[in-house]
Amino acid sequence: MDPSGGIVQPVTESVTPQKGIQGHMRLACALDARGISCLREQSFRAPIHLSKPHWEEDTLVLNVVNPTAGLLEDDRIVQEATVHSGARLLLTMPGASRAHRVRNGWAALEQRFVVEPNAFLEVLPEIFIPQAGACYKQSTRLEVAEDGELLFFESLAPGRTASGEAFRYQWLDWRTDLLVGEQHAAKERLWLEPGTPTIRALTAHFPTAYYGSVLAVSKYFSLHSDLLKPLHDLQSRDVWIGQSRLIHPSGLSLRVIAQTAPALRSTLESIRGTLYAAMGRNPPGLRRIAGR
Repeated sequence: MDPSGGIVQPVTESVTPQKGIQGHMRLACALDARGISCLREQSFRAPIHLSKPHWEEDTLVLNVVNPTAGLLEDDRIVQEATVHSGARLLLTMPGASRAHRVRNGWAALEQRFVVEPNAFLEVLPEIFIPQAGACYKQSTRLEVAEDGELLFFESLAPGRTASGEAFRYQWLDWRTDLLVGEQHAAKERLWLEPGTPTIRALTAHFPTAYYGSVLAVSKYFSLHSDLLKPLHDLQSRDVWIGQSRLIHPSGLSLRVIAQTAPALRSTLESIRGTLYAAMGRNPPGLRRIAGR
């Protein structure tokens, strides 16, 4: 059985010279005639590369890889994925993403993920590392049907801390919108610029704070009135967690600030396990080397 038995769309390169890389990924995951989640459509262009998908539990797992050193000035990436009714997809990015120093412009990532009724999507990237002098925009739109399920993770390093570059980027502009059914369940804006109150708040407890966020949607979360307590109990001396329910009863929002990258990683892994347990499932394996 080949989980990648969809259609690979050919890409025609523009003959007009453009500054920066104009990359994309477009996916559609659906059930095949056997009732198994497969890629029905896929299209990608550098710097994005897709690994051969595989199944874990009943979920199709796909590694999205950027084999380059990271995003440079005027690079523009678009990522889109639709999970059709009944299908289950895990998108994971096994390597850290990076944005490099720019002179006048910025690098940008635009994302749109759609989850249809009775479908499931997990987006689990590795940490994002903004290097000194970077300017970066990220816009994400999440559209989840009333009976759909979503786990959306993000994590952010303060910079290359081993090189003394904590919070040495110029600015980061992260925007995320979550729609559940017809309801605009979450609208988040994160503007980070060194020397501003936002950075001072982020570093109030940890001078080189690592940041993580989770947006989660499942009807099972509304059935667990005590779900926030085990999530809150994951706090420690090295980790602070904030969590709340969204205006839609099936939605949760979590924020994590950690002293170190390993502390952030282990906490997000524990959150992931707790959320899967609440949904009555085991987390799909990633088949990648821990710590990479």
